[in-house]
Amino acid sequence: MYIMVSLPKSLAHALVLTVVAASAAGCVNDEESAKADGTMKSDGYALFAVENSRQQRNDVTVTVRDADAGATYVLLYSEGAPRNVGWFLFDPNARSRCGGSTGPHCEVAGFGYMVDVVKVPEGSTEVVLRDERCGCDADSDEKSWTGHWAVMRVERTDRTNAVTFDVRALKVSGYASEPKIDQLQ
Repeated sequence: MYIMVSLPKSLAHALVLTVVAASAAGCVNDEESAKADGTMKSDGYALFAVENSRQQRNDVTVTVRDADAGATYVLLYSEGAPRNVGWFLFDPNARSRCGGSTGPHCEVAGFGYMVDVVKVPEGSTEVVLRDERCGCDADSDEKSWTGHWAVMRVERTDRTNAVTFDVRALKVSGYASEPKIDQLQ
């Protein structure tokens, strides 16, 4: 058995608007993604900047294709643009990988912090490097932040590599917005 109730027109409109507003509130973006295809120069270095219009976490995945088997690649992070850019002589065994927080154990003076290091396995031509960084001030969630990631091949082979730079932004407070990726070098 159903009972029909007739509502005044203004109350019916208010009820519909309330249901629509409640539905829209559940449709905020918990994550956004951005991807950029680039090229590692023949010296073995590529630098990317990721601009975030609000406080959010960036899960970064860098895929290097056409990699030489046995070559070693490092991923460096710096909050501001690094003081020095381009390939440099570096032994990744001289530093510990940053496991979350950055510090002197992983700092590469002038270039940032070594956040990941991978050696290409024999028989493979692709390598993946990863990092997670956060603009995590939920009290100022609309404050923008920019991170810089450089991927470098430790060995100089004078070959270029195709690089895909992928960022998944996760909300800290409210919602996530799509980050903007630029290859600077």
